[in-house]
Amino acid sequence: MNDYSEIIAALEKGAEEQPELLETVDLCCKLLEIQSRFQVPMEADVLKPEEARARLQRGDPLLSIEELDIDAGRLTDLAMQISFAVAECRRERVRQLADIHAWLHRRRDRMRTLAIIYLNGGVLPESNSGIDGGLLAFVMHNALHPFLRARAQSLSRLVDASSWYRGYCPVCGGEPDMAALEKGGGRRRLLCSRCDAEWPFRRLGCPFCGNDDPKEMAFLPGEDKGHHLAICERCRRYLKTVDFRETAERPLAAERVLTAGMDASAQGTGYRARA
Repeated sequence: MNDYSEIIAALEKGAEEQPELLETVDLCCKLLEIQSRFQVPMEADVLKPEEARARLQRGDPLLSIEELDIDAGRLTDLAMQISFAVAECRRERVRQLADIHAWLHRRRDRMRTLAIIYLNGGVLPESNSGIDGGLLAFVMHNALHPFLRARAQSLSRLVDASSWYRGYCPVCGGEPDMAALEKGGGRRRLLCSRCDAEWPFRRLGCPFCGNDDPKEMAFLPGEDKGHHLAICERCRRYLKTVDFRETAERPLAAERVLTAGMDASAQGTGYRARA
């Protein structure tokens, strides 16, 4: 797993090559710097190797969301820092972010419960409070990232990469938001959208719905030979893919940001990043 400093350096270099992404990269670098300063204690291993193997064999991620150790106060403080950083870079969203800041403050004691609801795919209780749900989800996602990333750093060593070819993360159960084709044989690996863990996946197939019918799969070229979109016509989802046989290798966590134009292209033609 790449260090935060490596990801930031790759983003800054990428912005020099793609100046149209400067604002996006600037915000992401600010968020990564905040996350890097937020020290999450490395927990003692709570899973023995035999229990880890049993979970993986059942198709269960190593990390149970309900078992995730999150200090509600620290999570709230980080979420507030995230909201301040977004407000500095997106002045047009200041009012919405002020509402989110107040929402977080009022729910400080409940933040662990709300985090578990969010990670389990539930809807946060903002519908009747005038809060921008999409913006709140963005803040929550970035605030939870250091907690999940720390657990991924601890648990990834227990994953036998040769025995996990499922479409969701073996550490936290999150969906992928980026894929890479490796140099040499072109093996495909996926990047978790939540904890940044990486794992192998078969070359043909949709990790979201399991579809492996070639007639329902498509590959749309990106702006250069090193990037393309893997499209599934069954679930109408897409996965951004970088081919490191065709382009210089850099952290996948940086690639997810530097390929923002591919998200706009896919979503503009009716495909979705999320369910």
